[in-house]
Amino acid sequence: MQDEVIFTEENGVGIITLNRPERLNALTYSMVQLINQNLNSWETNNNINCIIIEGAGDRSFCAGGDVVKLRKEVLAEGGPPTNLSRSFFYDEYTLNFKISNYTKPFISLINGFTMGGGVGVSMHGSHVIGSEKTLFAMPETAIGLFPDVGGGWLLGQLDKGVGAWLSLVGAKIKAYDLLRLKLITHFVDSNKIKDLRELLISASPNTNEKTNSIIESVASKPDQSESVLVKNENVINEAFSYNKVEDIFQKCEEIIASGNQFLVDQFEELKHKSPTSLKISLKQIRAASTMSLKDELIMEYRMVQKCIEIGDFFEGVRAMLVDKDRKPDWTPSNIKDVDDIRVNKFFESLGDLDLILTK
Repeated sequence: MQDEVIFTEENGVGIITLNRPERLNALTYSMVQLINQNLNSWETNNNINCIIIEGAGDRSFCAGGDVVKLRKEVLAEGGPPTNLSRSFFYDEYTLNFKISNYTKPFISLINGFTMGGGVGVSMHGSHVIGSEKTLFAMPETAIGLFPDVGGGWLLGQLDKGVGAWLSLVGAKIKAYDLLRLKLITHFVDSNKIKDLRELLISASPNTNEKTNSIIESVASKPDQSESVLVKNENVINEAFSYNKVEDIFQKCEEIIASGNQFLVDQFEELKHKSPTSLKISLKQIRAASTMSLKDELIMEYRMVQKCIEIGDFFEGVRAMLVDKDRKPDWTPSNIKDVDDIRVNKFFESLGDLDLILTK
């Protein structure tokens, strides 16, 4: 049986290779634990100058957490909730925070699908390199969740409309828009990613400045023709800048009535998401705009535990990823029935079970 994640050391560079290409390198709990352990070891190892994280295969960096496996194991244990449903996200969010504060250059080569959990182990690093193969999305509202792994914090820093659009619709964007939004730091053609990797290993940079210099020697500009935002950013901001999901729905309908085809497709996606997830996700990213990543991750952990206990997560995973009937039985099924009392429950303190983050 192959290792799900491979750790190698070459010339002072610690290399993490997510190694489940047949599953688009989706993260399992054991992978999260191993990455945490190795990053702890490498951070205090004077022989390691920087870190590279990459995905095996040519399709995906990491398409997210393996929620199908998680759901199966939690149900087998008699949950939800179980110790696994608590510890998986606890350790994953701890890892996301660790990456954001890593004391050595942390270089993410996201040459393919980068979604959900894949965002959490890449985009909080010091250097995030995308290519024309990179496809970003936070599609969690489709499975009864919300943009987590610190993704809610990343989206919360964007313009209100764009952040809400990416969060609620789970819209997909490519390198040009990612660079424009500063979700990646550099663009490198996919046929030069291997060259960049070799340059980094050869130079073994120990500062962000040295790392930047190496990356910029092969970096270029992405193709604007694949941008969604160049043509649609104004209408996205017009429709999605509200603080209530009902207002976003109403504005989408008004703009669609005037003949905007782009919003027809976006609104169709929006209507199929978990109503509870839409409401908590919007509240989350609006709050995240003024929060630190640390505080936002603590908030996310409260939210995810409630999604498991009283939310739509297990039903969403069943409908979209297990049975694949694409007919989730959301509770409630109508956005108007998700009141503030229900929404606020997802943000309540867990007391002694709250996430604790330290440097």
